[in-house]
Amino acid sequence: MRKITLSNLTLQTSGIYRCEVSTDGPKFEMVFKSANMNVLAYPEENPLIEGVLNRYAVGDLLSGNCTSSKSYPQPLMTWYVNGVQASNNQMENYPVMVNPEGPLYSKAVGIRFKVEKDHFQGPNEELDLICEASLIQEQLKWRKMIVIQSLTQSYTENMFLEKYRNNINTIYPGKHTSILVALFVASFTHMIVHET
Repeated sequence: MRKITLSNLTLQTSGIYRCEVSTDGPKFEMVFKSANMNVLAYPEENPLIEGVLNRYAVGDLLSGNCTSSKSYPQPLMTWYVNGVQASNNQMENYPVMVNPEGPLYSKAVGIRFKVEKDHFQGPNEELDLICEASLIQEQLKWRKMIVIQSLTQSYTENMFLEKYRNNINTIYPGKHTSILVALFVASFTHMIVHET
């Protein structure tokens, strides 16, 4: 079996290639087989997630974008929330960006949904958010994941500490007035006793 190696490929190298095999004389019979070859340009890095925070509280609106690196052909972009593909209502597709080098394609997709209590799973109450760019019927995949933590516990603790600090720093006029009156009476009484 003989092999052939192609080098310095470009996107224009894609096309139909045919291999021919012929026998020696006197018959000179020939057989051939054709196949289509596509040249791909892989993304140089994983998708980029922007606008998504590391912590959310229940009821917050999670919103962000994911942009793929340049590739050919244009990638299929998908969001996953805790391993489940996001619905069309949660995703927003933006126009494909074409780079003149190649051409190469870059694509962005947004995500937007209200954070529910059920989104935070496991002992650490975390939400896994994944953006995926895939090529060739999802056979080749590049992923970027963000682990989002719940703000519920830390928010409650912060509220308690803030309330505690406020209680300490609160001025109660009635109590302070009583103390001042008592001090004044005591001082006045001391002066009278001293004079007599």
